[in-house]
Amino acid sequence: MKIIIHRGTHEIGGSCVEIQSKKSRILIDIGMPLVKEDGDRFNFKEHENTPGPELVKEKVLPDIGGVYAWDTDKKLIDGVLISHPHIDHYGFFDYLNKDICFYLGEAAKKMIDLTVIFTPVRGSISNYHPIESGKSFRCGDFKITPYLMDHSAFDSYAFLVEAEGKRIIYSGDFREHGRKQKAFQWFLEHAPEDIDVLLLEGTVLDRGLKGKGAGEFKSETEIEDETVKLLEASEKMTLLYFSAQNIDRLVSFYRASLRTGKIFVIDFYTANILGCLKDYAMIPYPSENYANIRVFFPYWLCERIRRQDSQDLMYKYKSYKITKKEISGRSEEIMMMVRPSMLKDLELIKNMEGAAFIYSLWEGYLQDYSMQKMMRFIKKKKMNFYQVHTSGHAEIDTLKKVVKKLKPGKIIPIHTFHPDKYADLFNRKIEQVSDGEVFEV
Repeated sequence: MKIIIHRGTHEIGGSCVEIQSKKSRILIDIGMPLVKEDGDRFNFKEHENTPGPELVKEKVLPDIGGVYAWDTDKKLIDGVLISHPHIDHYGFFDYLNKDICFYLGEAAKKMIDLTVIFTPVRGSISNYHPIESGKSFRCGDFKITPYLMDHSAFDSYAFLVEAEGKRIIYSGDFREHGRKQKAFQWFLEHAPEDIDVLLLEGTVLDRGLKGKGAGEFKSETEIEDETVKLLEASEKMTLLYFSAQNIDRLVSFYRASLRTGKIFVIDFYTANILGCLKDYAMIPYPSENYANIRVFFPYWLCERIRRQDSQDLMYKYKSYKITKKEISGRSEEIMMMVRPSMLKDLELIKNMEGAAFIYSLWEGYLQDYSMQKMMRFIKKKKMNFYQVHTSGHAEIDTLKKVVKKLKPGKIIPIHTFHPDKYADLFNRKIEQVSDGEVFEV
């Protein structure tokens, strides 16, 4: 077999890996980059009107034959695996030929469908095969086994790829300090040992960590406990800024609201996410069973959905609506999820002065223009700003557990800005490759 990492050997995000046998080819992920070559944040709005073939020439899209809608001269690739529903792993999916089959979790597919409706992300996946943890399937010459992983994205997988007597594991993005620790343990117990190549993510190696051992990152339970302390210390409203698709974090905040008797307010985008995932896990969602969850309808989000004639996504949660007036009148009881696009709504809500604002995202996003606007609002309202967060990625001790269990013949660094650090951490042969380089397994 051959491996070509089209993007990800020296950066976090934009993941795209091709695996070839003599007769078959597959892609694992087709992600949108997070950064440009100069290190600045990648902004797709700068490229959205550029034709696909030009994006390949400009090296925005990876140069891969037989995958794109306009590339009709080459045999189509056999399939595309999507490890999880984060845009840096699937964001360029709309450029692919519609005849190619996608392989991803059923819940992940629903998350991507909702993202297309509620955000500027474009595209659709109509030709797809749902995958399940531990259940192998065939794609061309390849036998592929997905393993559910603990990650900040719901329905995330690692993949074992087998062909021609060789075995490759693509770790995807993972951790063991979230609310799906049992999934990670199951992976360690069931994944094969003595594999040939491990494609191992190293996101945290970019953050100056020195391998201090287990417990380097807070667990979601610790996030919950920390939030409870902040809620108990404040007599004002609490605002939360975190990703609506980070279900682990949402559960942590929801459990904190229960422990402190708060009303947990989410927007109807988040309500739709929870509604579509409730059949896959025991998670809270707007219903009679979760009486303290109320749904807010932000102005700009409502306008977007109306323009798309998708009002049914609003109406299904109207029974749980909370108004700006009710939030203003019960401010000390409110624990409300917010985002910068809601500033017009927040300006109209009373009694926000001195509120607690909990930021629960990577601190790098604080430099975004939209977040800078939010920070000015926070300052104007004299809010107390707190950062309560933990990584969606594995700490170094967890990476070492995976290497110890799988006993790979070779490790290829991926999803990292510092592949050079692997040799100091793992007592295994490290193969540093470059984007586009062909590696023979």
